[in-house]
Parts: sequence; C-alpha cells; structure tokens
Amino acid sequence: MKIKKKLIKTKNKNKIYSISLINDNNFKLEFLNFGCYIKKIIIPYLNNFRKFEDIIIGYENLKDIFKDNSSFNSTIGRVAGRISKSKFTLKNKTYKLSKNDGNHHIHGGNKGFNKKIWKIINLKKNNNLASCKMYYESKDLEEGYPGNLKCYATYTLNNKNQFVIEFKVKTDKETIVNLTNHNYWNFNGHRNHYHNISNHLLKINSNRYCEVDNNLLVTGKIIKELPRYYNFKRTKFIGKNVLKNGGIDNYFICNNRSDKLKKILEVSSPLTKMGMILYSNQKGIQFYTGNNLKNIIKGKKNKKYGKNFGVCFEAQNYPNSINIKNFPNIILKKNKIYKSKIIYHLKNDFI
Repeated sequence: MKIKKKLIKTKNKNKIYSISLINDNNFKLEFLNFGCYIKKIIIPYLNNFRKFEDIIIGYENLKDIFKDNSSFNSTIGRVAGRISKSKFTLKNKTYKLSKNDGNHHIHGGNKGFNKKIWKIINLKKNNNLASCKMYYESKDLEEGYPGNLKCYATYTLNNKNQFVIEFKVKTDKETIVNLTNHNYWNFNGHRNHYHNISNHLLKINSNRYCEVDNNLLVTGKIIKELPRYYNFKRTKFIGKNVLKNGGIDNYFICNNRSDKLKKILEVSSPLTKMGMILYSNQKGIQFYTGNNLKNIIKGKKNKKYGKNFGVCFEAQNYPNSINIKNFPNIILKKNKIYKSKIIYHLKNDFI
C-alpha cells in the first residue's frame, strides 16, 4: 500500500492537497481535500496491470473544479438532493435555506460541503489498506441549517480493491443531515472505449422508487411496480431508449434497515470488463443518468463530456424527507451521531 500527499494550492490561507491511495494490485484513488473531490479512480486491466482506465469523468485542472456547479465527484451535504421551497420546520421553527435550484434547495446550497476545504487529520496505512480522514466544521445557520456540525469523512482503499467512504457527524443542536458521494462513473474509461453510459450493464436490488413531479421533487408517493424502463431487478443495459426518454433521476428504495450493510447494485462496462458492486447501510440510492450534462464540459484526456456520459449512484436516505410525512426522517438530535458507510468494490473481471 502507498500514500502520496502533494500540496497543490493555498486558498485563503487554507492548503489544498492532492492525496493518492494505491493498493498492491495497482488500483488507485486520487482526491483533494477541497470538497473531498475525487479526481481519479484507476482500475488496471485484468491481464495487464500496466494498462488501466480512469473510470470517473471529471476535470483536469483546479480552476474547473472550483467553478463546477454539477457537484462532480464530491461529498454532498448537509443534505443531498432537493428540499422543496428551500425550507423546513423543526421544533415549530421554520428554517429558510439558500435557493440554488429555482425556488428550491439542492445538494447543500450555494456553497455546500463540496465547496469547502476539509482539514486532513489523519493518514494511515498498513499491509492491507490506506486511508485518509478529513474534517470540516459547518457553523450554525450555514446555508440556513441550524446547529454547529462536526463532520468527518474517511476515504479508504484496501487490497480487496474496495473503496470505502465513511461519514460521521455530530451536532450541538437538532438539525437535519443526509450526506452522500456524487461520483460520475463511466466504466468505459477515457481511452479507446470512451462512450456514453448506454452500454453499461446494471442490476439494482430494488423493486420500488419514489415518484417525482415536473421539478424532480419527490411527491411522497412510492411506486411499487417498476415500469419496464425503471426495472433493473435483473441485469440489463441502461439502454438508449431509457436515455432518449429523458433518462432517470429517481430515488430507488433498497434497504429499510439503515444500520446494516447491504448489496445495493452492480454495474459494469462490457467493453473494459470493469465495474463495481456497491454496498451501503443507507436506505437506497439516487440513480441519475447524467441527463443535464452539457457538451461544453471539458474533461480529462481532452474529452468533452455530454449528456449521459456519466452515471451517479448516490447512497443516501430518502430525499426531501423533512417535508414528506410518510418518509423516514433525517433529523439528527443534539449530541447524537450520524453514520453512513458506502463500499465500492471495484472490479476488472466482469464477464
């Protein structure tokens, strides 16, 4: 196992570092302490470890990362997804949040956790893993949320080729929390097989999803019979027809026991044989097929990312839960601990 740490910029007296975790199988994770932004995930080919693919889309330079408004590859918080009308009520008090999605609030606001410089508090490695623990304190009423929040994000890469994200949060005042990772995956890579995600094979362990309205806000209705386009109970291609019909941006319910790790999905590219199996202790995932990506996004290897060139699987609690009575709540009480765990088992041997 190897760890590399490099200072790349000082911004407002805060240092931004690039951290690389490399395991004994030549799998590599490179990220920044700015937004916990994941810059690269490298998977080697099965029979040639000198040949590899970077399987997330993103930016080459720091300026573009700073300017990004798509929440590329970052930690999202305090609350992932949309909060309707940018407000919620807690203990008979209404809190107004920043509006950054029309009249609504999305992914933590104008400067959510993805725009913060996190403090690196621990780097460690042993024979089986390498990890980095980062810390950010979100002040009371930041983006409108109550409570001072102490937030920890730990990134680990191990020799089982698992990339593990663990979030831990504590508050001094009752508030709401629902963190996630917002990677844009493309297992075709950036080289000879570069292609949109329509050819990806996907299986999701879910037979229910949350209905949304025209503003992509959950209505509170749970669809219990998946229509054909949304049914990934059996492995199938994401498919051109799904993408032509507007793609998918819905929350799929997978795990009602949020304290237990469970296999959520598996996804792969037949071209590279690369993919992952995702496990989480969260109740489900927001499945998003990159419907709003624009052709003008300049990415890695001089590629221009367009619509449907990345797919997101955001392991989290139900979206907009604070405003939907029949959804599980996302309230974090004073001095209680919020914990979330996501495991991406990276693979290069899908058939």
